[in-house]
Amino acid sequence: MFRALCLLLLTVMLGSASAQHFQAKASITRWPQDRASAISLTFDDGINTDLDYAGPILKKHHLNGTFFVTTAMGPWEKRKAEWKQLALDGNELANHRVHRPCLLPQITPQSQDYTPAMTEEEILGAAQALAQVVGTRRGLTFAYPCGNMSFGKPADEVKNAALYIRYVSENSFGARGVGDGPANPDELNVLDVNDLGPTADKGFIELLRLAEPAFQSHNWGVFCFHGVGGDWLSITPEALAELTGYLERHPEIWTATFGDVLRYVQERKAASVQITRDDRSSLTLALQLPMNREIYDVPLTLKVEIPAVWNKVRVEGDGKLLNAKTVAQTNETTVLVDVPAQTQVVKVTEPRK
Repeated sequence: MFRALCLLLLTVMLGSASAQHFQAKASITRWPQDRASAISLTFDDGINTDLDYAGPILKKHHLNGTFFVTTAMGPWEKRKAEWKQLALDGNELANHRVHRPCLLPQITPQSQDYTPAMTEEEILGAAQALAQVVGTRRGLTFAYPCGNMSFGKPADEVKNAALYIRYVSENSFGARGVGDGPANPDELNVLDVNDLGPTADKGFIELLRLAEPAFQSHNWGVFCFHGVGGDWLSITPEALAELTGYLERHPEIWTATFGDVLRYVQERKAASVQITRDDRSSLTLALQLPMNREIYDVPLTLKVEIPAVWNKVRVEGDGKLLNAKTVAQTNETTVLVDVPAQTQVVKVTEPRK
């Protein structure tokens, strides 16, 4: 009996000493809730099949996508109430210009016929039309029609490329370009984010193969779709339904709009976390996020390592109780907590018995 009491006392003392000397750590996870990777489903041109097929399929599988709308295409003006409902359902409406000029000779209007004034007017005009319908101040993202990042005659393409980027940046907080693979959030050009490559005529298995490099590298995969069940460069509704069903069944993949993933990436890059030890049962974290709070409003996930001897954890952000998830390990406990953007002070405590 005496020996058992001594061993118990020794265990308590070692645990207390371990807690006293434990070096707490705090960081912001690569993706929300420490998920493995991110996927965004984007749809170009603002066409009828966005509303007829893509939107309902996303809603059925409890996902949201990004719709890059060309406002002069026709469906925008004719079905504006449906576009607004798509946004109210949580989808992102984004800028694909008033028209869809390309350098490809088979597509009109031709980018080579555009002047700087015409290009600026189209980007601004679409942004204003979208903002009026969406009715928020969260900002817009942009996708380059045909992936072309310049305009005008060949002799002017270099200087016009710089102008194009400027016009986009004045009306958007990020843009999708074209590419062939996932985007690394730590090495991101926010005005030219890669997509995963062409999707036309691909079935579910082929689409999943496009995304696998993002899953394996823990990066961001951006799908670029056009027609769904019609229009052009189309995939079948069944292929999209299988893909969205797969993503719904795999919560370790963060499936979110292009804009929200970009918000999280930029907030994580800009944020700083400083941690101080108050006492053996309390930690205080000071957060700074020097970003426009109207645009950058996606919660960040804090990952805090605390002593394993803490039995329970209470987390507050600026005095408000936050939901925390704890994962117990051998020598420490990891706490994951979603912190609202612009939170300044997070307190992690072991409640007194």
